[in-house]
Amino acid sequence: MADLEALAERVRAAIPLTRHLAFRYTGFDGDTLTLTAPLAPNHNDKGTFFAGSQVALLTLAGWSCTTLIAEAVIAGTDRPDRAVDVVAVDGAQQYRLPLEADITVTASPAPDQRDRFAERLSRRGKATLKVHARATNPAGDTVCEYQGLYLARLAD
Repeated sequence: MADLEALAERVRAAIPLTRHLAFRYTGFDGDTLTLTAPLAPNHNDKGTFFAGSQVALLTLAGWSCTTLIAEAVIAGTDRPDRAVDVVAVDGAQQYRLPLEADITVTASPAPDQRDRFAERLSRRGKATLKVHARATNPAGDTVCEYQGLYLARLAD
């Protein structure tokens, strides 16, 4: 099981903006990552969840999901001590509804992506992963959808 609190601390130390989002990882089942964030520090002038905060959280969820999967792949190789560096390559989001409450974001690899990603990362030392993320309100309605492409590469 991934140490989500350690990952959150790593993220907050490396990316100062994330400290202001007040996000919290709530789960990772080996495939899907879930995080939450409150409305209070992320609202806009209309009292709804700021679009910039939403896309930051969706991008972060995709990066985090890719990082956790890549680290699990590397842990199963003959060099489990190698560090993995993940970067966002591309992303697009669509806002569906205004959000007047806290947000929940789930992110997971696109269908049929994980095995190819694991094989290429193990063999080549780098691989891309398409990730789908969805932001929902407390009722479970989709407020924003996101698709991102992430590159993972092994550090020397």
